[in-house]
Amino acid sequence: MKRIYEYKGFQIDVQPEPIWKPVDGASLAGAEGYLAVVRISTRTAGVPIFAPLRLTGARSKPFATEAEALMAGYSAGQRLIDDAANA
Repeated sequence: MKRIYEYKGFQIDVQPEPIWKPVDGASLAGAEGYLAVVRISTRTAGVPIFAPLRLTGARSKPFATEAEALMAGYSAGQRLIDDAANA
């Protein structure tokens, strides 16, 4: 599930990436959690202004749900844009 958010003239693209838990044998169990992959670009040209970020939850643990990964990615994108504007 990929989401694109607009914020102060920028586009924040957040995509949860599942972390698969290995099990014995050839099959995979369900996702153990999610990372948030965040890309920030200009809204008009779509030119990336930062390298993609891969975020984890607290203590480098994966986010429990896709929704948590999406919201954390959006918040991180907002902070990066605000910090870049204030620099």
